Amino acid sequence: MSGDVVVVTGAASGIGRAAALRLARAGWAVAAVDVDAAGLDGLAAEASGVRPFVCDVTDGEAVAAFALDVARELGPPRRLVHSAGVGVMGPLLDQDPADTLRVMDIVYGGTLRMVHALVPLMAARGGGEVVLLGSIGGWVPVPMGGGYGAAKAAVHFLAEIVTAEHRADGIRVLCVCPPAVETPMLDRIRVETPQLLGPRPGLSIEAVLDSMDRALTRGRPWAFPGRGTRALWTARRLAPRTLSGIIARTLVGK
Repeated sequence: MSGDVVVVTGAASGIGRAAALRLARAGWAVAAVDVDAAGLDGLAAEASGVRPFVCDVTDGEAVAAFALDVARELGPPRRLVHSAGVGVMGPLLDQDPADTLRVMDIVYGGTLRMVHALVPLMAARGGGEVVLLGSIGGWVPVPMGGGYGAAKAAVHFLAEIVTAEHRADGIRVLCVCPPAVETPMLDRIRVETPQLLGPRPGLSIEAVLDSMDRALTRGRPWAFPGRGTRALWTARRLAPRTLSGIIARTLVGK
């Protein structure tokens, strides 16, 4: 395979799958990572530049072994696009704490393990780009999104720490923070917690990827895809009580 190497996690569906296809068609050598072997096989059949790797991001030893396999088979990666994640919505205290912590382990723990395994390989090759999928839900506390939001907030913090600690190694970090996106995960959330979103459509995956590409081109550390997303982020910083009141009235009628 030719071209720079990119690792894309969560590549069997949703944002990860679309990112892997876009990058493969642009000439990248794509190491596609997911626990869904059948989904990865379907992806690889659609784009010749994709090499599937079945890996569970909650398994630290498996992630470390995967990183070595990628470096050996394709070469050290220039970019990571980390999209692997899961969302469990509902009132926080109605959920088993073990389930909430499982979300944290997948969303934040999986991000940490992948970054821990790949950033040293990028630094050794002279630098690279780390793209992490955050969420506006990790900035703006939304009722019924407590566990997911906390996990994404941890990803945001991680993005800033890696930036600060590895800038001298040539590592650039971009954290993409979209609102709800039209993915299979959103379809499931609509069924399980219909009161959370109602009939509102999610942002398109292509809009998220376009925002990611623009931010990478411009060297920005954050991307807020979708109309009004950056305004929400700004309101959270400047007028948190007002924003919380608006969200409460909108979602829970209080």
